[in-house]
Amino acid sequence: MIRFGGFIITFNRPEVLKETISKVFNQSYQPELIWIIDNSEDLATDHMIASLQDPRLRYFRMGYNAGPAGAAQKGLELCSKEDLDWIYWGDDNDPPFRTDCFERLLAIRDVNPFAGVLGSVGQFFDRKKGVIKRVQTRLLEKKDVIDVDYVAGGMCMLVSGEVAKIGIAPDPGLFFGFEELDFCLKVSRKGYSIVVDCKLFLEARAATGRLEFERPTYQRKQNLAREYYSLRNLLMISDSLTLPAMKHQLIKKWFVKSLYGFRYGPKYGMRNFRLIMLAFWHYFKGINGKTVEL
Repeated sequence: MIRFGGFIITFNRPEVLKETISKVFNQSYQPELIWIIDNSEDLATDHMIASLQDPRLRYFRMGYNAGPAGAAQKGLELCSKEDLDWIYWGDDNDPPFRTDCFERLLAIRDVNPFAGVLGSVGQFFDRKKGVIKRVQTRLLEKKDVIDVDYVAGGMCMLVSGEVAKIGIAPDPGLFFGFEELDFCLKVSRKGYSIVVDCKLFLEARAATGRLEFERPTYQRKQNLAREYYSLRNLLMISDSLTLPAMKHQLIKKWFVKSLYGFRYGPKYGMRNFRLIMLAFWHYFKGINGKTVEL
């Protein structure tokens, strides 16, 4: 019998978190413990956890908003001390989309002796261009499992306890955006594989109507602050993993994006331009963490 537990990151959403906790413990393969890593600015989440009186829950208050990256680093650290074999990395608003996700993922943990991360949905990553590449549906239909480059947030990521014990963790300076990518690329650098279950992957795509989805070249963003963190963090990742070609491509691509945004009007274009330039400035000055409100 393996030891299975995990952590859930939360920020000022006690009622959403409460529902997610219920869904996690209603899985067909239940974790024996869950750490709640609380980025909240008040005590509402602390009080809600205490009211549940569930001995399977552990609580850690960060004391400030460390973002998903800082909270994930702490969650992995705490779970590694619990001597768990596999660790669920969860978000308060993204519970597993099926009740048997944990059971099915843990069933494939031995398919690859070097599996360091398991997930229901994953992506490829072009290390030269710094872009996410979608796994084609026809490839998923041909296989039971595939190796990918990373498992994105909310995609039921399970981390090997061995990976956590050797101290692999996302850079807390990222704060928000691509912390899972940063983590998974580090895991790969250490020789571990990132494995996803193809049937779960297909079921997730079917549930969201994305079996034939094609990623658009560029589209208007609803939250441009996310663009700031995406660029700054990708540049930080290119440095930490020594990927100079990726950094050069990012600089060229995002300079073009800073100008292309004006096609959506001067107000949008100017805000887009300013945030992209700010991301470049903060990267070159070594400014990280939370810098722009989301």
